[in-house]
Amino acid sequence: MGKQEIVVNIGKPQLFENGEDYYCPYSIERAGQKKMSYAGGVDAVQALQLAMRKIGVDLAYFEKKSGVPITWLPDTQGGTGFPND
Repeated sequence: MGKQEIVVNIGKPQLFENGEDYYCPYSIERAGQKKMSYAGGVDAVQALQLAMRKIGVDLAYFEKKSGVPITWLPDTQGGTGFPND
């Protein structure tokens, strides 16, 4: 299998409709498929931090499922740039 580009987009944290907590939307595009999700937090910073962790977990899952390593830069070994623990 050849190299494949994965595009991660992270949206601006926003207030939930209840006006108390925040959520941060994100999407991951790969192989013509787009996964959209979000993470919620007590404030905008926590929502962003948790979104980045969820992205890392999603990328680790895609990597395990496909058996193809995912890297931030094509000439590096491992590491997506997002935490996944």
